[in-house]
Amino acid sequence: MWAGTCQLIAKTVKKDEYGVQQTEETKRKVFCNVFSMGDAAYYAAAAAGVHPEAVLQIRKSAYEGERLVEFDGARLTVARVDRSSPDFVRLTLAEVVGDRG
Repeated sequence: MWAGTCQLIAKTVKKDEYGVQQTEETKRKVFCNVFSMGDAAYYAAAAAGVHPEAVLQIRKSAYEGERLVEFDGARLTVARVDRSSPDFVRLTLAEVVGDRG
């Protein structure tokens, strides 16, 4: 059973007809479970300038190496990928200091 959904975002760079590079984003909606992050890990990441926001678990077959995720109304970067499970990956999502508009 899944607790929610998130959108995995893949970026590709293509050249247009004039040779100018354009970045395109492809979003895929996947089911996920949400986990909490321990205090020690949270403060260690914050000291490094990263604000951990969430830890999500998704099926390993659904993850294709995306580095951006939209979750709970926020656009976050993948700070860590845990592949220790044979069926699932856990993505630690973070907001890097200075990413806000």
